[in-house]
Amino acid sequence: STVNKRLVISLYRDLLRYCAQLQYTDKDFFRARIRREFRQSASLTDAKEIEFCYKKGRAVLERARVI
Repeated sequence: STVNKRLVISLYRDLLRYCAQLQYTDKDFFRARIRREFRQSASLTDAKEIEFCYKKGRAVLERARVI
């Protein structure tokens, strides 16, 4: 599957929304980590690397729903 810019932006927003509802975690730290990860990955051009990072972010959200 192709991960496009729209999907990445959607993931970013979903992670920030998830961060806002955390109760027992330092929200500022988590938000900064999300931003840092996305900033570091912004220059990726290899489709496999982009897809790997995307799936990694989605997995965070999926684990959160299970708990």
